[in-house]
Amino acid sequence: MNLSRPVSLPHGLAAARPLRIVAVARHRLGRVLARLVPEVAAQAQIELVAHAFDDAVVAVRALHAQSPVDAVVAAGASGEWLRQHLDIPVAMVEVRGSDLMRALAAARALSPRVGLVSFDGPSEHLAQLDALFGMGIAQFSYRNPEDGPACIEALRAAGVEAVVAPGLVADLAEQAGIASVLMYSDDAVRQALQDAVHLARHSRAERSRHERLGTILGQLQDGVVAVDLRQRIEALNPAMAELLGASVAQLVGRVLSEVEPVLDLGATLLMRDAPAEEVLQIGMRTLVVRRAPIVESGEVTGALLVCRDPAVIQRADRHLRANQRQRGAPARYRIEAFTGTSTAARRVRELAQQCAASDATVLITGESGTGKELVAQGIHTASRRASQPFLAVNCAALGESLLESELFGYEEGSFTGARRGGKTGLIEAAHTGTLFLDEIGDMPLALQTRLLRVLQEREVLRLGATAAVPVDLRVIAATHADLAAQVERGLFRRDLYYRLAVLRIETPALRERSADIAPLASSLMARRAAAAGVPTAQASAWLAALLELAAGYGWPGNVRELENLVERLLACHGYLAPGGRMDRARLLEVFAECTQERPVPVRERLLKGARVAAERQRVREVLQSVQGHQDQACAILGISRSTLWRRLREENSTP
Repeated sequence: MNLSRPVSLPHGLAAARPLRIVAVARHRLGRVLARLVPEVAAQAQIELVAHAFDDAVVAVRALHAQSPVDAVVAAGASGEWLRQHLDIPVAMVEVRGSDLMRALAAARALSPRVGLVSFDGPSEHLAQLDALFGMGIAQFSYRNPEDGPACIEALRAAGVEAVVAPGLVADLAEQAGIASVLMYSDDAVRQALQDAVHLARHSRAERSRHERLGTILGQLQDGVVAVDLRQRIEALNPAMAELLGASVAQLVGRVLSEVEPVLDLGATLLMRDAPAEEVLQIGMRTLVVRRAPIVESGEVTGALLVCRDPAVIQRADRHLRANQRQRGAPARYRIEAFTGTSTAARRVRELAQQCAASDATVLITGESGTGKELVAQGIHTASRRASQPFLAVNCAALGESLLESELFGYEEGSFTGARRGGKTGLIEAAHTGTLFLDEIGDMPLALQTRLLRVLQEREVLRLGATAAVPVDLRVIAATHADLAAQVERGLFRRDLYYRLAVLRIETPALRERSADIAPLASSLMARRAAAAGVPTAQASAWLAALLELAAGYGWPGNVRELENLVERLLACHGYLAPGGRMDRARLLEVFAECTQERPVPVRERLLKGARVAAERQRVREVLQSVQGHQDQACAILGISRSTLWRRLREENSTP
């Protein structure tokens, strides 16, 4: 359950205000109620309404709108009318047999010609008694106030001189000169008031539970609806009401299968076998629906239906896969961030846009510092997976075992030192998103095999696990190495190479798009000068001097080197421009590399080969001096274990 805001549940309603009861009566019964109400004043607040039938319904509803009415006291035909037209419990003033006999005896004392008027028709039992004992009681009935005068005329015609009747007819009889006895005794009225108190307490408790349930349901993101045995909606939350296209108030009481036939709960109410969960199309939305019967005391009393948006399930699944860990920063760059007006830069943006429209794997090649990860992030943010995770790992920065656990994760106890509860790998955490594998050419062959299986089978197996986890992810790989050449030398799996290189982009070196150097440098300077507190005009003048000095420079470090030089220019501006004016001699001193002649390609390759050979010779000498102890060798050489491992591997693989 996901909560969108803090929950405030109703509590202590009974203590918040007294029970509120409305007594509906007029004429003689109204006077009896007014006399007896003080006896229950300590238990409830009781208000008298001198109306009947429709007028009484209107009056009670008006009072209920101001503040909830917990129960109503009424009698006779008017009471039955209120029961039919109000959603508030009604306590009826009942005429018990002993009360009726006492009232008839009192009327017989007034006259031998006695009549009985009731709203529910003649009593068969009384008729039998009358026939048995010759009591001579004439019975009459009425259904509404309009029947009152006609009833009096019928009494006259029958020669009745004393009548037992409800309040209205009793008063009309007195006005017509006929003696009357109210059929409701004081005890019956007292009992009705006590019944009303009990009903009010129950009503208050039910309303409290209903409000509590409504508050809880209102917080659920899933749509929830409960129905009775006739599929009439008893309760639902706003999420379900929105799904059904009406308000909660409009839907309560309606038949669910008529509102939305696809949500029919007939089979569930019969407890027939039905799918526990199924995917349904409701309007333009696809939902996961679950049905269940509501069983009370062993009997089915209704059914419950829950509708869940698959997007919510996917978000929860992704949250669980990530094991509640924040795995890397989200993608920050768009395709447009690969700036430049050169043909090469425009070509990269066009290819990236085409790659974003597909879900195929992408291989990005190019020298270090040419913006390969920027392009990868741009493809992700322009794709359908833009709102999903973007996770990145540098395959050259980690040793084989560490890279394996980082990518594939592991189960608890799978090896010594394994974290309690295990660990979610980046492949699993990138579910529904994008995984960026930088420097893929440096991935060990054993892990290449495991990665190939992930790409082919779309599932990942944690270290120490026996069951694979399905994954839906896109892989973007990048390398500065010539993977095709590594394939030929047996350093990279041919099948994995073809799996990765479905779509290909090559990021051009900075020297290959010289027209973009000045705009890129200006953009970098604008961002950093403001942070350094250097005026824009002054920073631009310094940059112009630096670019003039670097004209014809080969930029072996590409954009990353350009960024380095801009930062160095700002950091050293006090030394380079004493008094605010650039000193060219100092500029040449600080940026000496920019004045070197760019080597021709053949010479550049020769220099690189000589440097690599020298580095390998140095590694061999140091390892020999420490008897092969790699930690000591790394300390002497000033390199990491992974760098040493990579250099040894390259030396061993050289023909």
